[in-house]
Amino acid sequence: MAQTPAIEDDEFVLRHIPGGSEWQAPGPRITSYNFRLRREQGETGVSVTRLRITAPEKLLTLVKATPESRVAAAQVANVRALGLRVVPKPVDEDPGHAEIQSDIADLDNHSVRKRLAKIFRFVAVTLSS
Repeated sequence: MAQTPAIEDDEFVLRHIPGGSEWQAPGPRITSYNFRLRREQGETGVSVTRLRITAPEKLLTLVKATPESRVAAAQVANVRALGLRVVPKPVDEDPGHAEIQSDIADLDNHSVRKRLAKIFRFVAVTLSS
């Protein structure tokens, strides 16, 4: 199997943002809840996908998207500037899959998740019917 290339600082990662007030605050604004690790499910990082490999429209087909679902993007350099790692974790259905993981900063810390939420921005997604 070919080795997955490292994720460069100039890349963007995408995150599915579900509908609902827990995930999207008025504004709309991305909440820190989107970056909470589900340790009980064995998560080691926050799932994202690499824009260079997976389009926003494709991401929405891979997750349990609803009509209120949105996609947000952040530049990898900005994620790393918070003291977090961004590492490739390709899976069969998404070769662009990656994770944001704790490094110097800890994703179990609410203030870290809040700063992470602030660097993600919603992107326009066009779904064909």
